[in-house]
Amino acid sequence: MSKIWSFIFIFSILVAMFSGNVDVVLSSIMESGKSSIENVIGLAGMMCFWSGIFKILSETKVIKKFSHALSKILYFLFDKKQLNEKAIEYMSLNIASNILGVGNAATLNGIKAVQELQKENPKKDEPSDNMTTFILINTASLQLIPTSMIALRAMYGSQNPSSIIVAVWIASTIALIVGLCSIKFLNKRRIYVL
Repeated sequence: MSKIWSFIFIFSILVAMFSGNVDVVLSSIMESGKSSIENVIGLAGMMCFWSGIFKILSETKVIKKFSHALSKILYFLFDKKQLNEKAIEYMSLNIASNILGVGNAATLNGIKAVQELQKENPKKDEPSDNMTTFILINTASLQLIPTSMIALRAMYGSQNPSSIIVAVWIASTIALIVGLCSIKFLNKRRIYVL
């Protein structure tokens, strides 16, 4: 992929040179860089805010209670024989963080969950069904408050940045259901193929 992007970048500069538009390319590179930095700073502030809120909630045990309730659903979705208590705890915290829209806070718990799932994995050289299912749930997670998207919409001057919430709920629910059906089918098929 890096070769493709490199080729496109070099080709664009060559076209600009031969067409006499080098100054346009250079000014757009500078403008894009400035815009990127402004976006990063804006999103970093929002992520710090929500990570702080998540930390406060975790200190008051709200997240732990939510995660405990969520763990009952996890036992239904995963193979119980290849789960340990730590994996369930980390997976619950990760999914709870994603549902609450604090994706950055979820990352560490997601990594720890996969490490715990790997300990129970009988085939160490390939991911277990539990690992693939968890990665899918983590990727196509439901979000009650899509904070990053709302922040981006607000940054770019949307009149009503939170108007996407219902659409996000619908899209993420459909994506999660289709993903779970697909991963269950593919995991069963992989067992028959092997």
